[in-house]
Amino acid sequence: MSSPAPHASCPVRKLDPEASAGGPPLEHVRGDGPERFVVRSFDVARQVLREPEATTQAGFGAEGVLAGSQTPRKVRAGRTRSAMRPPILFLEGAQHRDQRKAAARFFAPKVTEGYRPMMETLAAELVDGIRAERAVDLSRLSMGMAVEVVARVVGLTASSRRGMSRRLSSLFDGDPLAAGSGLAGRLRAVRAGTATARFYWQDVKPAIRARRRKPQEDVISQLLSDGFRDLDVLTECLTYGAAGMVTTREFICVAAWHLFDDPALLARYRAGDREARQALLQETLRLEPVVGHLYRRLREPLVVAVEGVEQTLPAGALVDLDLRAANADGATVGEEPLSLCPARPLPRAVPPALMSFGDGHHRCPGAPIAIMESEIFLSALFAHDVVAEGPPRVAWNPVSQGYDLDRLMVRRAA
Repeated sequence: MSSPAPHASCPVRKLDPEASAGGPPLEHVRGDGPERFVVRSFDVARQVLREPEATTQAGFGAEGVLAGSQTPRKVRAGRTRSAMRPPILFLEGAQHRDQRKAAARFFAPKVTEGYRPMMETLAAELVDGIRAERAVDLSRLSMGMAVEVVARVVGLTASSRRGMSRRLSSLFDGDPLAAGSGLAGRLRAVRAGTATARFYWQDVKPAIRARRRKPQEDVISQLLSDGFRDLDVLTECLTYGAAGMVTTREFICVAAWHLFDDPALLARYRAGDREARQALLQETLRLEPVVGHLYRRLREPLVVAVEGVEQTLPAGALVDLDLRAANADGATVGEEPLSLCPARPLPRAVPPALMSFGDGHHRCPGAPIAIMESEIFLSALFAHDVVAEGPPRVAWNPVSQGYDLDRLMVRRAA
């Protein structure tokens, strides 16, 4: 899973299913079907992600969803209605730019900072429930934090947040897009459909009714004003739920795991100011990206520079951006690329988390919110003398190619 730490001051990556095998910065993987290229270089990955006219989203089941969205849906005999809108994560071109621009104000720095008092109060309440006599699962507490924050931004505030947390956990448990064939696959697909229906009727639909009566400054109100239908709003809520709730839960858990395991790192976190704590978390996220791979399909030939040599990737090729490798690209991050080293010097214009929030026109707009809420929650947690009862249980998500952590059991020290 990881290699020995070169220095005691820098703990190493905990989570890597590929065991950091490495490889060339750009590899042509030959086989049947369309051509495929694997990118392990930060610089090459950024070139691909910054070519919106030449690429389309090919991960997270995008190509199947986009194909289905082109087919009109029958509603009555002899009548059809337009297909469901793809979520913003899958859009390209003018549609993506317009929707991204409309939502941008909800993630502006001043608006983001306005969530701080709510986050601090919520984190204190969640951490207050940790007792010495009974351990609790940190993944459950961090999910409660993430659900509340995203619910405020999106507008999912007309239902029980605790119930919505359970419903979303059930919904994102496993991979409904890759459920497979046979009875087991069909049962997983049915469970996923049932969980989606519960989320729609118990969380999304009440929020839509409330926003139609009284619009607010949130994503659902904006979508309704732009003419989105109820099921299209559901699609966006599922996207924000996956992107904002589940990923933040996982990151909080892996950051806490590192801090529990390394007393020197924890002491540094506790002693730092807000900026230093967030910098430490950014470096943790660089090392442990929640999403392991991004995929793009080339709709036209793309020329990329690989270590100073131009190479042309053909139209139709699938490009696999290995984010774990790109984030550990020694040409960009310097020495000890697989170690967690706070205050790591990076070249100008390279973000501290590197590719963990993506890049280009699909870069995650909620990145500042995710880092802020993680810092607030972990600061509230480690303001107390808390201990972990062992490492979490680790699973790998086939959609995000990232980790799913649970059973990180924590309690207050006796």
